[in-house]
Amino acid sequence: MHPGTALLWRRLLLVDAGGVPTSRGRVVSFFAAGDGLAIAAALEEGRYPLEDLIYDLANLDAGFRFCREEDRWAGRISVVCHQRYGNQNIAGYLENGIPLKYGSGAEVVVRSVHEDPASKHRFTTQFLGDGDIDRVIIEWRSLLRQIANAPALEWERWSGLQKLARSILKQTESPTATDLPGLEYGQTRRVDHRLILRRH
Repeated sequence: MHPGTALLWRRLLLVDAGGVPTSRGRVVSFFAAGDGLAIAAALEEGRYPLEDLIYDLANLDAGFRFCREEDRWAGRISVVCHQRYGNQNIAGYLENGIPLKYGSGAEVVVRSVHEDPASKHRFTTQFLGDGDIDRVIIEWRSLLRQIANAPALEWERWSGLQKLARSILKQTESPTATDLPGLEYGQTRRVDHRLILRRH
């Protein structure tokens, strides 16, 4: 038997005894799946520098490809998630207390590529291609946009994370932002998909 939604919110401390959303609950409401739970847990750990967290966020969608021979579940976000949520399994949100798509190692790649875009090729292997790196950067930037455009809260660390996200978004470009050539005349015409068969 699965616990009801209200009971789950209380167990995760997303609402107080009166049903009023907590700071954790408000942050979680800004995101899908387990990302909000991980971000809230990291913000609650006051000794976790925001300058590190901003790159560690890349791990939330990294999966298994970036950890190489290391532990996929390593990293500071996984530690604070375990501290806050234990080993809870919540369908679509947490597996053993950690977001489902979490994978360590992406933070190193994302930080390096942010500081030196030409360094991307140093990280490619037979298991990790340019496309994997581009994908994790796209997902990371998407998460930064969510943070930057989310509502303000009276929480200094949340405000600091939003400010840092906005700053980094101004410094970086999406890997998919490319100038495409103009369309040729034939490409501007409507396509006729009818099949015309010859009669014999």
